[in-house]
Amino acid sequence: MDKLIEEIDYRCNLSDTEMTLLRQTLRILHFPKGSIVIGEGKTDDSIYFLDKGVWRAYIEEEGEQQTLWFAIPGETIFSSWGYFRGHPSRYTICSSSDSIAIEMRNSTIQKLSESSPAFLKWIQGLLMDILVNEDDVLVDISSPKAEKRYLAFIKKMPELFNSVPLKEIAGYIGVTPQSLSRIRAGLNKNK
Repeated sequence: MDKLIEEIDYRCNLSDTEMTLLRQTLRILHFPKGSIVIGEGKTDDSIYFLDKGVWRAYIEEEGEQQTLWFAIPGETIFSSWGYFRGHPSRYTICSSSDSIAIEMRNSTIQKLSESSPAFLKWIQGLLMDILVNEDDVLVDISSPKAEKRYLAFIKKMPELFNSVPLKEIAGYIGVTPQSLSRIRAGLNKNK
């Protein structure tokens, strides 16, 4: 948490009162593997800074889970419906491994944004970075070629193969686990 506070202080130069508010309201949360962070249909207006572990977002239909995205340490995660609109999430976010995250509540963000223009600028930049990253992900997973989707995925998140079941990765890139095995075997053969 100290690293996050130092970054915010460096970028925003918060007053002592603002730093006290930030320190009092940030929470370090531990999520065992398989924990639901934000459940589909639940409202959550917090922003989470993932410090350790892997998170996954998915929707579930007829008992099948479709992975929407993965998050790795250093990424910022939130439910846009809950954060911006106060509406329930349309998907579930869970921890795919034992995880640690820092939670920043929307009420804290609002208070600091009102008192510190630099903090408001920092949070706006953070949200812009998230949107740009999401656009990159959409382009990467929209390729009609499964091999290209797989290569984009391993370029961005190669460490996930050690902590996430291949079934979830296959679902994310839109192929069956068997097809993913064939793609991987073909690429290994061509090396």
